[in-house]
Amino acid sequence: MKNGIVIYKSKTGLSQRYAQWIASALEWEALNLEQFDKSKISEYGLIIYGGGVYAGQIAGIGKIKRWMEDYPNKTWVVFATGATPASEGYKETVSQSNFRKGEVRPAHFYYYLAGINYEKMGPINRVLMKIFTRFAAKKQGVTVPAKVVSVDLSNPEYIEELVRYVQLKRR
Repeated sequence: MKNGIVIYKSKTGLSQRYAQWIASALEWEALNLEQFDKSKISEYGLIIYGGGVYAGQIAGIGKIKRWMEDYPNKTWVVFATGATPASEGYKETVSQSNFRKGEVRPAHFYYYLAGINYEKMGPINRVLMKIFTRFAAKKQGVTVPAKVVSVDLSNPEYIEELVRYVQLKRR
């Protein structure tokens, strides 16, 4: 049995970056959710899944929760990435909106500040983000610049806790 694998879904490349950092630190493979064959799950002891947060939902989490139900004997770790600062309250909000009471839950959940990449977003997501940004700015009484720009706030130091957890689990 292999130690583990990192699976991710990334629309803009930021979740992929975190998945690759984690996989590199653990000396594992990182694969896009669309490339991963579910039948291979039995080959791994620990599965890490990561995806971006869009309207409160982690991309691809529905499929992952079904897999978690199908393979309850595996250790599952989930991380999410987004543009909202990583406060404990926000992490808990994301966790609760994606893993409701009575549903299967990962062994650990992590949230990482990543940023926004407008250039790689689809047109619908760009429009929705602009609407949300203007709404949030108006609510806070600030002015939004005419052109919204991408920002990359990802940092490899954020993954250290997850990597430590996995390393301790492997012992």
